[in-house]
Parts: sequence; C-alpha cells; structure tokens
Amino acid sequence: MEDFCAQFVGVFCAGGYLMYPLVLLALYMYWTGFGICFRVRSLNALCSDSEKFARAFADFEKCNYSAQCGGAGAEEAFDGLGAELLSGEERRLKMLKILSSVAPLIGLLGTVAGISVAIASSGESSEGVARGISTALITTQAGLVAAIPAWILAMSAAASMRVLRINLARRTAEMRGRIAL
Repeated sequence: MEDFCAQFVGVFCAGGYLMYPLVLLALYMYWTGFGICFRVRSLNALCSDSEKFARAFADFEKCNYSAQCGGAGAEEAFDGLGAELLSGEERRLKMLKILSSVAPLIGLLGTVAGISVAIASSGESSEGVARGISTALITTQAGLVAAIPAWILAMSAAASMRVLRINLARRTAEMRGRIAL
C-alpha cells in the first residue's frame, strides 16, 4: 500500500498544477454519484414495499396536507410527494453529468499546457521535452480517469431514477385507488 501511495504522489506531482482541480472534481463527482445511487436505491426499496410506502405517504400527507382529504387534496399530495422525492436528486444528477463532461476538458487543458512546455523547452534539452509530454499525458489520463467512472455512475443513477419514477407512479395509482374507494 505504501508503494501505491508513493507512486500516486509521484504521478500527481508530475501531472502539474491542473491535477489539484482534477482530484477535487473527481472526489466531488464520486461523492455525488454514490450519494444519488444510494438515495435512489433506498427510495426504490420504499416504493417496492406497500406497507412502508403507505406509512411514508401518510406521514408526508399529515405534515403537508393534513386538512385535505380526497379529491384535489390527494392529487396535490401525490404530486408533492413525487416532487419532494425526486427534485433534489434530479438537480444533483444533472450537475454530475455536467461535471463528468468537464473533467476531460480540464485534462485537455493540461495536455495543451504540457505540450506548450515541451515545445518551449525543445531547444534547451530533451529532458524538458520529456517532462512536458509526461505532464500532458498524465493530465489527459487523469481527466479521463475522473470522468469515465463518474459518467458510469450518472448513467446508473439515471436508470435507477427511471425505475423509481415507475415504482412511484405504480404506488401512487395504487394509493389513489384506495382513496377513491
């Protein structure tokens, strides 16, 4: 493990100043992506259990629509529940998709900076050229390493959210049927 950490620090330092925003971006993207996946997974578990969903809906309705029952009040309650469950996660998912598209661009910026260093030092020494090309390749790779797993997380979260919307619609229809009776 110590060898891995030493290699990571060596590669990180060789990547130049753009490695700092890439690492921060990667950590934020992974944190957000896993957070969305776990939250949507727990909501899907809630929607798949009739008893838990009925209790959660009753609690939600009591807090938000206690004076209303049946008719338009129930419609508002169902719409409010769906909006409350999905709104924050949809915003976070959109941000994750945007940021996962930005990470390769930061890597590309590092590529341009590294190639510029390589060209500028081409007349001085071959070591400067090698250092510039190394920086260019490391930042390109870091941008892709940050972006590809984040994009996979975003697509997985989007698929889970589609399943959640279907489950929520199914449960909502079921609850509307109970209220109508």
